[in-house]
Amino acid sequence: MNDLADPGYSLFIVAFAIQLLAIVFLSIRNERTALFSSSIVLVIGLILGLISTFSSALFSSVEIPGRTFFSNWIRLDGLSIYFIFIIQLVAIPTTVSGISYLNHYIDQKRSVKSFFIFYIILLISTQFVVIANQTIFFLVSWEVMSMSAYLAMILEREKEEVQRGSFYYFAASHVLIFILYIMFFLLHHQTGSWYFSDYHLSFSSGIVVPLIFILSLIGFGIKAGFIPFHFWLPQAHPIAPTVLSAFLSGVIIKMGIYGIFRTFLFLKPVPEWCGWLLLIVGMISAIFGVWYALAQHDIKRLLAYHSVENIGIIGIGIGIGFIGSANNLSSVQVLGFGGALLHTLNHAIFKSLLFIGSGVIYRNLGIRNIELMGGLIHRAKYIALFFLAGSVAISGIPPFNGFISEFIVYTGFFKTANELKNYYPILMLMFVVGLAFVGGLAVGCFTKVNSVIFLGSERREVKRFHSSIYDYVSLGFLSLLCILIGFYPQPFVGVVNKVISSGFLNGNSSSALINIDWHYFTLIFSSLAIGIILLYLLKLKLEKKYGRRTSAAWGCGYENLTPRMQYSASSFADELNTIPKTILVYQKEVEISDSPYPVSSGFESHSKDFVDYKIVLPLFNFLRSLAARIGFLSQTDIRYYIAFILIIISIYGLIAFLWV
Repeated sequence: MNDLADPGYSLFIVAFAIQLLAIVFLSIRNERTALFSSSIVLVIGLILGLISTFSSALFSSVEIPGRTFFSNWIRLDGLSIYFIFIIQLVAIPTTVSGISYLNHYIDQKRSVKSFFIFYIILLISTQFVVIANQTIFFLVSWEVMSMSAYLAMILEREKEEVQRGSFYYFAASHVLIFILYIMFFLLHHQTGSWYFSDYHLSFSSGIVVPLIFILSLIGFGIKAGFIPFHFWLPQAHPIAPTVLSAFLSGVIIKMGIYGIFRTFLFLKPVPEWCGWLLLIVGMISAIFGVWYALAQHDIKRLLAYHSVENIGIIGIGIGIGFIGSANNLSSVQVLGFGGALLHTLNHAIFKSLLFIGSGVIYRNLGIRNIELMGGLIHRAKYIALFFLAGSVAISGIPPFNGFISEFIVYTGFFKTANELKNYYPILMLMFVVGLAFVGGLAVGCFTKVNSVIFLGSERREVKRFHSSIYDYVSLGFLSLLCILIGFYPQPFVGVVNKVISSGFLNGNSSSALINIDWHYFTLIFSSLAIGIILLYLLKLKLEKKYGRRTSAAWGCGYENLTPRMQYSASSFADELNTIPKTILVYQKEVEISDSPYPVSSGFESHSKDFVDYKIVLPLFNFLRSLAARIGFLSQTDIRYYIAFILIIISIYGLIAFLWV
């Protein structure tokens, strides 16, 4: 309790109180005033929370002690503070962008107060998840987080796609929470405690500990979106209001990553097979996540699959860290875990940027199908510039932030090969090639997205494109972070190194991240930027002196070009999508006229998620038909359902009593 006297921790509590106070301002009768007032109060609370994070040991030269208070129910250590930092950092621009985005619904005479209440509860409960030190408090916070996201997700519940996508999210959330219940019951059975700080187990303790790890990987893997547990993610993220989509993809799926990290702290050191398992799952998620994204036409669904890809990259980093843990190599652990933690932050930033940008486009065009977009750079050049910044960052191209974290992961591969020798160099080389392949596909995908949406001419008339000051502030802030971490990664790398040193390593802390001379990156990237700026200024000077010669683009021999003659998203990516067409369930519909003088022709491509289409849906249909054959499950009298619930609660209570 004495820790509460620390100004940083007192400010931390005040920040939570102000965030909760934001709900009160939604009682204002005028919808716009209520939304604006509540958003401003919420942002103030988030900024105060961010200040308390900065004032903590995480951003100072002091070691992170891992303090507990409120009867040990809350614990602030390096890992929890780092994830709170990510939550609050992303929530600020997301909330600001929501002021303009949600006014779009108010213009349609739709109330957004209930949505914003659930959004605030989601923010607060997510922060509770990462500071919880008591199992029941953690599980309750997790359930509140999941259900508030679901209730916010169904704002447009009258739409069929919203009903379907929210059901996927609801079902996946309750499957994973059931798995987590079992995992924590096993932890309690092994330790006799309900507190995270008391969980210190070893894989030599028997079969229960490997089972705990597998349950953790499945349960938290569902939330994170690793393949094959990802099937809910591309269904749920696109149908949510874009404000929520940005937070779901930028932050909420990272709670699965947090859970895997936290489980590692319970069980460290882990055997090497844990690292190889996560490496393989991460690589599969990264490759097929980006390949599925390449086949999409819905911009939000495309971005959702890129979340699967980047979660895979984070999983690869964690896998390297696990291998380092198994072999007691602190340098390998620091590079693997460091790359994963930094990419968790970077992905939260550039994915929120891209989702908010897609929301601005959707708000103006009313469509998410990029096949129907085009030429938006002529109407929204700043939005195009911000979206391009996010696209470069997510593709891992220097000098933006995505490159820095992926570079650390690459370095982890080479360090592992150098330290362990034998067959490791060839295996690490295979993973390096795989990760490079993922980067190439990501570049191809976002080349498609930016060229089809922003370049060329309009495929359909856009009478008006409006971007508010809130859009520019939120997108500009996130773009600035992408550039800042890319050009000057030293403080962020230092933070990650401190988090790892504070609890991940069994021995002395390592400076593997610090030993990389990051100043060279700053120097090279700054020189490159200055060179580009000087060339641009020279271009302007020459144009002023000699003028600019303009001419029509080459039309391949055609005259009177129309928007229909431009590359479409389908045609751009067709060759790459044809390669894994069986796994992508990739289908093409080509209309070719038999006439020697064809009047019209057409081309469409479609992709279905293999896990969803071939596994989840057949299993769901089987269970539904089986349930229909069981008579007592078809009762319409509510008393039967109440009786079923009481029986299940009694069974759970009996199991818990016998277990304890």
